[in-house]
Amino acid sequence: MMCCVKRALPRWPDMVLIAPPPPVVLPQPVFARVQSGVSLVRMYDPTRFNAQPTAFRFTGPYKRFDHQREVNGKPALTTDRGIMYAGDTFSGCIVEVFGDRKIIEVGTWEVAVIEPTRELKLMDLRGAGAMKAGTVAAVCKDSNHKFSQEWSRYFYETTFAYQTIDGLLFQNAHNEETAYAFYERCASDFTVVRSGKLSNPALSNEIKLIAAAFNMDIAI
Repeated sequence: MMCCVKRALPRWPDMVLIAPPPPVVLPQPVFARVQSGVSLVRMYDPTRFNAQPTAFRFTGPYKRFDHQREVNGKPALTTDRGIMYAGDTFSGCIVEVFGDRKIIEVGTWEVAVIEPTRELKLMDLRGAGAMKAGTVAAVCKDSNHKFSQEWSRYFYETTFAYQTIDGLLFQNAHNEETAYAFYERCASDFTVVRSGKLSNPALSNEIKLIAAAFNMDIAI
């Protein structure tokens, strides 16, 4: 007669723990250099925060790696901390802006190709980079931006451990393409190659290809 023995299975946590800073181990940050003249893509809506191709947003925190300080627990206009996001590709920017709803609504959005005018030093959070910095890779993907904002402020302020960096390099949360969060330290170090409205018919075919590649709809 065969006897079946029941074994207690190990209890695994439901999700990765993103602990707040400071790190519990000595950071060994990984740095990346963005060379002068490298083309980056940026999407922005000029009806929000007076956004422009190379304008930094000084109101926050709102987005993933915003390093502004809250005032009375709420986002506020700051004078000393600005942020600007960009990507390596048009597709990466499209999915970051519209990926949550899965519907591309061009509306008043615009897109620009920009280039740094000097070499920029970024902390690399891709791959093992986040753990090297003292946190975990989930900090780049978690829907609760409170954790990533806390870490961004810590990276920005703790120059003895992380040096003086111009921003962060990470994989976006939607399709893991490379994304950038630039601090105001490099606000004067970008130039615009070209810019225009997302509704430009010349971009229509490319937007359709991106929508098909990432299972998104396009609003009519």
